[in-house]
Amino acid sequence: MNLDRTRIIFIAIIGVAALVICGVAAYSIIGNLTEDEPTAVTESNGSTSSNNNDGSTVSNIDLDSPDPIWGPNYDADDGLPTYICGADAFGSYFTLQQMQMSGKDVEHGFHLGIIPFFLTDEYDITEGQRTALLDSGQWSCLLTTLDSVALSSPGVITAIVDESAGADQLWGRDIDTINDLQGKRIAFASDSVGEYFVYYALSIAQLSPRSQVTLVPQDSVESAIEVFNNGQADVVSAWEPNIYDAEQSGGIKLLSSEELRIVIDVIVTSRQSIQTNADLVQNFHNAWFDTLKAQVEDFDTAASQIAAWGNNDWSFVYPETATDDFAIWLESVAQADLGDNAFVMRDTRPIISRLEIARRVWAASDVNIPNDDINDLVNGGFVLRAADQPSLQPNGRPVNDTFSISAQVDLSGVSTDAAATLAVLPCRTFAFLPESTELTLESRRILDDCVVPTMSQSIGLFLRVRGSSAWPANDPPYSEDEIIEVAEGRAQSVVDYLVSQGIDPARFIVEATLPPEDRRGTDDPNLQAQDRFVELTLVTAGR
Repeated sequence: MNLDRTRIIFIAIIGVAALVICGVAAYSIIGNLTEDEPTAVTESNGSTSSNNNDGSTVSNIDLDSPDPIWGPNYDADDGLPTYICGADAFGSYFTLQQMQMSGKDVEHGFHLGIIPFFLTDEYDITEGQRTALLDSGQWSCLLTTLDSVALSSPGVITAIVDESAGADQLWGRDIDTINDLQGKRIAFASDSVGEYFVYYALSIAQLSPRSQVTLVPQDSVESAIEVFNNGQADVVSAWEPNIYDAEQSGGIKLLSSEELRIVIDVIVTSRQSIQTNADLVQNFHNAWFDTLKAQVEDFDTAASQIAAWGNNDWSFVYPETATDDFAIWLESVAQADLGDNAFVMRDTRPIISRLEIARRVWAASDVNIPNDDINDLVNGGFVLRAADQPSLQPNGRPVNDTFSISAQVDLSGVSTDAAATLAVLPCRTFAFLPESTELTLESRRILDDCVVPTMSQSIGLFLRVRGSSAWPANDPPYSEDEIIEVAEGRAQSVVDYLVSQGIDPARFIVEATLPPEDRRGTDDPNLQAQDRFVELTLVTAGR
């Protein structure tokens, strides 16, 4: 049967339309099946990024770890498990090298492998790679700072290594107080504890790192000091011994971790290690404290073992001068021995508090922080089980025995006659209950935010508390003694509250001041309000 031309064209159009509809339907079905799968894009550095459903991009860091360095007693065929730890060249971290050379790892049933950062180009591992390798479980532990843990949550803090006691410093030119940092250019090594030290110092004076200073981040501490010396920055944050090069351009130390004890080094253990082999994690901690015990009881031998590990231009501990070299490393760090660790881990609130403070400081600097439960970042069980073993208790003291969290430091004999102002705190006006020197709840909250964090972490700082009271008109007129009494009472109320929060009473200088002559006996409420304050000034003795 023959079809006319019009009918043929009509049938062809219908067929094409049917094919189009089927194609669209098939594409839609396939799209629905695959829309939840991220699209991977290979980047130039070998890592990948994934596009999530919300449009955000997640970068996957290259997890290719260099081979660890093993100790002289390593035998791959002896059946002992391995424990891999990454660490910088830092004096208190050299307990790892001592552990290997003394055989304490094998004695406690495992082989320790060390990833020494920046030993060679092979060990040039970024901060992001370090935390990712621990988070993935490829490494068993990472020695790093507490503020880094607060920022990235790569694992769980299972022990305290030390507290920086002068090693981290802030230098500047023509800058007398932290308040003077406003408007200045500040250099530091990006993603380092030096960056955190800057943010914390700014938080004391409530200066915004986003708008009230100019940040000059650099790739290394050497570069940060170089831009400072070249006049491209007014302030530099760095650490010993590099920081002393800032003196070349007239730099002067403004602040150090001797006064501001905010930098704590910790052992961070991978969650996988804790979950799958807690006994091995315990053996490592036993070996760590056993090695520390040997270090304080026979320092010369410990130093010699660290020098014998080799790579002396990395550790700066040389065979012929090992004892002196190692001691210099430890002078500016307050090591935490087993007793210190046990004290901290029996009540982890101070450590939790420091983690919370660190997150607040990072967040104020527009850095993204995790939203996990911060209480899950500390596990004190391994320390406490080690502390139950008498054989691990040391019979000696570290080189620097000023670790501040574990004991109340006696400051009663310290003179503040030559105290230098470090910062005038921005909190100044506090409300008191009517006709009283008792602080209101709101005033206590202000002190909790403005004063307690810094004073609780900074045993080298004192607080000058200067009270002032208005001198209102009265019949008969108030006497000078009466006004001073109220002013002192308000200053003392602030001190009493801070002491109730655990601050040593020896760290306060209480003063009182009278209003200017032209505001005495006034009935003007606006003038009276100007003289109702308690001024708080951080001071440091002997700076």
